[in-house]
Amino acid sequence: DTNATRPINATLSDGERTTTLPATGADSAEADSPRADATAAIPAAAEQPKPASPADPREPARGTEPRVGRHGRADVEGRETDRTAYNLDSGEAITDADLDAEVSRSKRGVSRFFQVLIAIFLPVIVIAAAIRLVASPAFLWLAYNRPGFPADTGDFGTGDRLLYGSYGVDYLFNAANSRYLSELAPGGEALFTADEVTHMTDVKWVIFWTMIAAAALLVLAVIFALLLRSWRPGGVARGIFAGAWVTLGLIVTVAVLAFLNFGAFFTEFHRLLFDDGTWTFSADSTLIRLYPEQFWIDAGIAVAAVVLIISVLALIMTWPTKRRRARRAARFEEVKARRREKLIAELNKDAGYSPATH
Repeated sequence: DTNATRPINATLSDGERTTTLPATGADSAEADSPRADATAAIPAAAEQPKPASPADPREPARGTEPRVGRHGRADVEGRETDRTAYNLDSGEAITDADLDAEVSRSKRGVSRFFQVLIAIFLPVIVIAAAIRLVASPAFLWLAYNRPGFPADTGDFGTGDRLLYGSYGVDYLFNAANSRYLSELAPGGEALFTADEVTHMTDVKWVIFWTMIAAAALLVLAVIFALLLRSWRPGGVARGIFAGAWVTLGLIVTVAVLAFLNFGAFFTEFHRLLFDDGTWTFSADSTLIRLYPEQFWIDAGIAVAAVVLIISVLALIMTWPTKRRRARRAARFEEVKARRREKLIAELNKDAGYSPATH
């Protein structure tokens, strides 16, 4: 029967469906020819992505979730796109330029603020350290034994001055109360009067709070420096560099004022810190004999010299040479790279992308 039809034979070849078409009627004569054995391979339709949920038009189609690679590229089905990452929270496309701008802005304002604070703190810290170094038995020995230092108007020799002068300096920094000086009585007679002891106690409190403030600022400066080291490499050096210049400016200004009229400078300094009438004594008082005006001039020069040395060393160590700028820039690039990786990871997390499932 030429009108008989042959059954449809379906086979699977290499994962594709192959369908053998039927031979009917006039084509039956050709059914036994080689052409009748020809088949038309019809690939099975690929799965199409499901449309976005109408409840959230921002959600991408299933199977095309965006993900950000190591270099900020968004991949769909493993193919690089226009180097954008889709932010599911805001619905905005984030480009490489956006990532770079965000990384550059990160911590910039607070880093600059910390640099300014370090520059402000440094003069207080350096001057307090210089005062502590000068207020020592070693400086007393140098002052009393240097050529030209005025002799005592009474019966104090150099040894007596070293002994009793050390009591006064030690009292400023130890935890003793006023009896440490009031009970000092060589030969049975009190060495210091009540007014002198009261003034030394006032000085002790000024020194105490100065050192406490300097220590607190030092701790804060160290904390800021550690944060800057991880946020903005080179920020610590810039803060110290600026602070060293500020310190130099302050010490030069004070030195010029003291040089022009030390008596007036000394008087105004005491009026600023102490009540009137509590810091003036007669020429034959023990405090004046142990610490005459020349002593304070020498002490001021010593403090200025220490501050100058520390400031110059700080400038030398932080001067922005070409090599140091290049090294700091390289470290900053490393920090930005780590920050970029962290930002990309956060974007991937927000997008629901996990390398283990893609």
